[in-house]
Amino acid sequence: MINFWKNKEILTITQDGTFTGRHVLLRPTKLCLSLLALSVAIWIGAVNYQVNVAYAVCFWVVGFIGVAALLTRRQLLGLHVHVDFSDEVFVGQTADVLIKMNGGTRSRVVWWRGEYAEIIDEDDASQLTAWQRADISGILTNHANPNQHTFTWHIPIRQRGYFPQPLLLRWATSAPFGLFHAECRLAWQSVAVAFAAPLPHNDFGTAALPDEEQTSQQAGAHGDDIAYLKNHQDGASLQHIAWKVYAKRGELMDKVFDEPPPSQHSEIISYCDYPQGTPIDKLASLLTYRVLQADKLGAPYTLELPNLTLTPQNGLREKCLNALALM
Repeated sequence: MINFWKNKEILTITQDGTFTGRHVLLRPTKLCLSLLALSVAIWIGAVNYQVNVAYAVCFWVVGFIGVAALLTRRQLLGLHVHVDFSDEVFVGQTADVLIKMNGGTRSRVVWWRGEYAEIIDEDDASQLTAWQRADISGILTNHANPNQHTFTWHIPIRQRGYFPQPLLLRWATSAPFGLFHAECRLAWQSVAVAFAAPLPHNDFGTAALPDEEQTSQQAGAHGDDIAYLKNHQDGASLQHIAWKVYAKRGELMDKVFDEPPPSQHSEIISYCDYPQGTPIDKLASLLTYRVLQADKLGAPYTLELPNLTLTPQNGLREKCLNALALM
């Protein structure tokens, strides 16, 4: 396949960018070539028969072709594109990437599609997505983001870790007359991460047992709220005597406090719970499932990986999923 992009620059962005003349590739269509051939024939006839009207028609056709080239190129020039992905996606799902196009005050009719290879084989459906039409109006509709139009790019995720590269977007148009075909390409340098697909299971190692020393220390603790009063027992702490009751009634009563809820133990989610030699992708999926389950239950947990340990902290779920995705 001929690589027409050899002398044209691909716009590389991390989030947004604007197409300029060095990004737009312009090619004549068959209709344009037919009109050029017709112009040549008219010119030859005008020279041979000295027909002034034929000269005028020839110049008019050539001028029309030139104007069509400029108008088609203008469909892509100055088009501002913003690519954003802030959601989470797991292997086997589809990442819904938002594409925001801003064409300024100029109305445009363009087609776009996603591509996953530098040189595309049109017969290989896995290398590209279907063309989608984008009608970008030049009418001001939103003062905050005038003329901004949003579309969704569905990227299939087949492996964990950073999004696969290359991630390319192609824009094409033949508007307004169909005499020329203009194209430009954008390369999205994404830092988004695809999480490992959770693999449900119950056959993992025994979770860490509670700390007996910590439990014994909490066993005799009391809360701050009085639950009820009971008759005083010899040997009981004098601090627990209800002295106000004794002053009123002359009876020694002991205060009984509400017991605090037992402290939750941090579950240990460890790679050591699985046999040595477990494939790394499978291990990531197994641990991802347990992290999601622990987060769903709301209990504290700790993730142990060969070179990293994540203890209970803010944003633990996202940090654990990222660590497993890049493990």
